[in-house]
Amino acid sequence: MNKVRKGQIVDLDLSNGLGVIIDENGQDIPFELNEKLAEVGINAEVNFQIELGQKGLRAVEIELN
Repeated sequence: MNKVRKGQIVDLDLSNGLGVIIDENGQDIPFELNEKLAEVGINAEVNFQIELGQKGLRAVEIELN
C-alpha cells in the first residue's frame, strides 16, 4: 500500500483533462481530472497517493483534505 501524501492543486487544464498537485516537499505531481476534481478548483487541499506511470510519477486516489 502506498503512503498517503498531502498537497495542493496548483493547476487545472480542463481542455486536456489534466492537473498538477504540489506536495509537501514542493514536488509537482500531475494527475488526470475526473468530474469530482474538475469541480474542486485550484488551491484545494488534497490527500493522494502516487504511482509510476509511463510518463513518470502521477497522483492517484485523490481525495479532498
